[in-house]
Amino acid sequence: MNRIQFFVLTGLSGLVTILLIAHIFLVRQTNFEQNRLAIASQALQQGQAFQQNLKSLAIRILQVSQQSGDPGLKELLTRNQITYTPNPSSSESSSPESTSSAPASSPATH
Repeated sequence: MNRIQFFVLTGLSGLVTILLIAHIFLVRQTNFEQNRLAIASQALQQGQAFQQNLKSLAIRILQVSQQSGDPGLKELLTRNQITYTPNPSSSESSSPESTSSAPASSPATH
């Protein structure tokens, strides 16, 4: 092996080493990002489930408010920034227009 071949092989082995280190770094970074994506996806799914539960609860509170004639229950929805409109097809059922998970003041949210 002459001197040129030695330097070429040494340079190529150095390049392979650098590429191997870069590959390991990129694999670790990809795994980290996949974990972040899985956590965000799980939070999104939980948020959608909570939103459905909140809508059902708002409908139930509105129905009880209409049946009992208690304006305090409607004020409860308004105070927690949950808007609703009665369903035009049925006077007994209603659906919330939009729900907000930001209550005005709720110390027991945790």
